Amino acid sequence: MVDHTQMSWKEDNVISQLHNSVDNVTFAVGQALTNPSEQFIQNAQDMIERAERSVKMALESRGNLDPISSLQEQLNQDKERLNRLN
Repeated sequence: MVDHTQMSWKEDNVISQLHNSVDNVTFAVGQALTNPSEQFIQNAQDMIERAERSVKMALESRGNLDPISSLQEQLNQDKERLNRLN
């Protein structure tokens, strides 16, 4: 018998970690837009790469759930904002 409580907890943990990763991107992109130094831009790009890996892992482990799709869309919007800077 499958323990649905455990699955739900793992799902929540994956989404929570992804949410934190995307929030970090939003913050880093905001810093880069406010102060477009090479350091802040590189930091934002690094955060985006990490978040993209997190999205990929979340999709592979949990499928295309609404929270994951929403966070992926937020990440894409942040990437576009940073790309406009370059």
